[in-house]
Amino acid sequence: MLSSCSSSRPAFSKYQTSFNFSKVPSYALYNRNSDFTDFQNLSDATRNSIELAIEQVLDKNDFVYLIENEADIIVTYHLVSQNSKELERYNKGVAYCSFCLRGGAEKNKKQWVIRPGSLIVDVIDPTKKRSVWRSVYALNIDAEKDNSKEMQLKIYQAIDAMIEKYPHSSGVSKNNNG
Repeated sequence: MLSSCSSSRPAFSKYQTSFNFSKVPSYALYNRNSDFTDFQNLSDATRNSIELAIEQVLDKNDFVYLIENEADIIVTYHLVSQNSKELERYNKGVAYCSFCLRGGAEKNKKQWVIRPGSLIVDVIDPTKKRSVWRSVYALNIDAEKDNSKEMQLKIYQAIDAMIEKYPHSSGVSKNNNG
């Protein structure tokens, strides 16, 4: 377990340069009854693990959780499976536009190859209903070997690494994972 804490993979991100990320103190997650949950088939345990990690990392970075219609951004996620149609449906649902998200993009396009097992986190502008920031992390959870604690730690580390790439965020920390 200790070795998994020290060996983290890089997260990759890109964002819309016209969005003012420094004026974002609050966030929300989509309600479980929303259309968002139809974008992919995930167990409640996996959803809970991802959402808990998002809340913990954003809280650590001084973001405030609000209800959906009051928040400055909406944070969404997608765990990439073998089913490419799920990713297509998710991309449409978050109005993802690769061309629109050019800020902070790494030059090496190989880094943006999204494989099964990768975790995607998007920040949605609730006014325009479209993604303004995306980060990808090769999560690689082994469902047969990882127990729930190991899985939660991997998800937390992934989201922590992803949020470190968030532009202009306040208090982005590199503290130990907790």
